Amino acid sequence: MKKSLLTLSLMLLTAASGFAQSTCKVLGTTPDIADGETIYLEKLEKGLSRIDSTVVENGQFAFSIPATKEFMESTILVSHRRSLREGASTRVIIEPDATLKATLAYDYKKCRVYGSPLNYINNVYSDKIIEYSERIKQLQETSDDSKEKEQQVEDIYNEMVKYQQEFAYQNLDNILGAYLVSSYSMVFDKDFTAKCLAELPEKWNDYEGIIKLREALAVEAKTAEGQPITDFTMPDPKGKDVSLSQFIKKNKLTLVDFWASWCGPCRKAIPGVKALYEKYRKQGFGVVGVSFDSKKEAWVKAIKDLDLPWPQMSDLKGWDCAASDLYNIKAIPFTLLVTKDGTIVARNIDGEELLEQRIQEYLK
Repeated sequence: MKKSLLTLSLMLLTAASGFAQSTCKVLGTTPDIADGETIYLEKLEKGLSRIDSTVVENGQFAFSIPATKEFMESTILVSHRRSLREGASTRVIIEPDATLKATLAYDYKKCRVYGSPLNYINNVYSDKIIEYSERIKQLQETSDDSKEKEQQVEDIYNEMVKYQQEFAYQNLDNILGAYLVSSYSMVFDKDFTAKCLAELPEKWNDYEGIIKLREALAVEAKTAEGQPITDFTMPDPKGKDVSLSQFIKKNKLTLVDFWASWCGPCRKAIPGVKALYEKYRKQGFGVVGVSFDSKKEAWVKAIKDLDLPWPQMSDLKGWDCAASDLYNIKAIPFTLLVTKDGTIVARNIDGEELLEQRIQEYLK
């Protein structure tokens, strides 16, 4: 079998340094991937980055991976791509001096990694998540559109999140727990996340995911209800620089709507926001749109197509929008409700009824 580039680099590094470096070997089989196909070793951060590759021979492949802190604390995937839209992948937990046996298949239920304690635990977790996902999928595929069905789906989802929280808490001493706490903080209960952060072993204080989570929570605390807005300036559709605060000062109460032309849920929510705007604008209610678009043409077209009557602003940087870091926005639509003096009175209100209640409360 041909040696992968990472394996060759590791051999050279070991020879040059004069001592053996701890490695993790991955010996894989591919039941439905043909010989000659390329298997990739990838690292998941903001996106996927390929760090090595090898070729399938006799239905098998192999990687030898340095068991460094970087790799052991990263989300490492073994994957194959049939096309841009179709691929197979499985996560590999890197452990020192381990020889792992992996199965990579397009039937995700067959994907497994054995050979070390953490990979076994991850298999147990993955099986449970697959079970919950299959139950939700089966319900969603039925023709029943009743509220009872919606409630059943929600109940299963909440059950899954509860399991994830329990699993994370039981594994705070290893990378699986640290990863879940840092990656699912938007889903997990805030009190639960705080408890995990308080009880995390010190060794995770320099784990990138935990560092970013603590930074994000600090931003949320700074922009929570009762706190003043963090102002920012961006161009309006005509290219003129405008600040968030200049619009807020014009109204008794302002809804700051973070959205994008490509965001389906954002567009779906707009009719409800427009109805509230028309109903309460004469009483001092205003709206400001902050777009996460990256293409001006699409942004301006959406404003016209949706007939948005309120001011708009965008730095056209997509998810790198300045507001994203300033308010820890990880998903849109996202909203802030702000009083005339710049005080945040609500953050990401869920539902038109609740939003209207808050509007009425502050426009008395």
